Amino acid sequence: MMRAGVMAVTTGMLMTGLAACATGDNGDAASGGGAPDGESFVIGISVKNQTQRRWEFDVAAMKARLEALGDTVLIEYSNDDQVTQNAGIENLITKGIDALIITPVDDAAAAQAVKSANQAQIPVIAYDIGVKDAPIDFFVQRDNPLAGKLQMEAAVAAAPEGNYAFLRGDAGTGVVKIISGQWDLGLKGNAKIKVVSDQFIPGFDIAAAQANAENVLSAQNDDVAAFLVLNDGMASGVAQAIAGRHLTGKVFLSGLDADESALALIADGRQSVTIWTPLDEQGVLAADAAHALAAGEKPKSQSTEDFGNGAVPTALVSPVAITQDNLCEWLNGKFPEGWADKETVLKGNPTLCD
Repeated sequence: MMRAGVMAVTTGMLMTGLAACATGDNGDAASGGGAPDGESFVIGISVKNQTQRRWEFDVAAMKARLEALGDTVLIEYSNDDQVTQNAGIENLITKGIDALIITPVDDAAAAQAVKSANQAQIPVIAYDIGVKDAPIDFFVQRDNPLAGKLQMEAAVAAAPEGNYAFLRGDAGTGVVKIISGQWDLGLKGNAKIKVVSDQFIPGFDIAAAQANAENVLSAQNDDVAAFLVLNDGMASGVAQAIAGRHLTGKVFLSGLDADESALALIADGRQSVTIWTPLDEQGVLAADAAHALAAGEKPKSQSTEDFGNGAVPTALVSPVAITQDNLCEWLNGKFPEGWADKETVLKGNPTLCD
């Protein structure tokens, strides 16, 4: 495999407004510095889109870590189009990358590009989403069962008995069943809690989540102790339904993603918990794995996943429950810079962090 001494392109930070298939400052530039172990590599990153805000933080963490190791980073953006992604990966391969990090647009159709990397003897790290039926060398993801467990633990702590309602999200999304499956396990044998509604919400639709919550509250005469809601988008709709019944602060409400708007709901007492995935840590895990594989070494893993082509070593990042109790410490520097504006989050409760 080629070393980073070949001429390659040093990419910039993800920037909004770039063209759909922009390839991030792709010109010629020599690698700088050199890794602490004396080896440096060219690492390709294929990003599924630039519109979903989180990828800015994932990629920034990968890039910073790889450059600290002395590596050159090449980035291709795909605009949620698998044809564009496959073409971008072919482009990275021709530039002589030593390892590839990919978040696939389509976990099945991405196999074509991964197999091209395999043929070029380039190790592949799948990031956040696996690739079906293709040889990948490593996988990095959030500990999804732990995310669901944290949601349920927070619910039981806040509402140890009463009626619960589940809004699981889109049934066609595999991670939904993994996360919300922990809700079922968390209530196993618990006679104090009764699940009075259990629904999947197609497309994680916010309006549908709100309507579902309104119907549940009406059917139960407002006797609902907790809404277990998989993500923050749906939780925002449920928060509206709860407020409409004048029950804000009286009903537990979960979410996931730690979006700025959800953090504001937590500051205001309208949402009980959200689950934060340390994107900066996850990005570093992927960067370290890419560098190790490029060097012919074995990255550290905690488990395995199988996407139809055998067990894949997997590194997990542990999610964190964010509540009103620990919100301020996260706003005061624990989130990656730029993730959440403290003034915006605390607009409805400006004295919370005094």
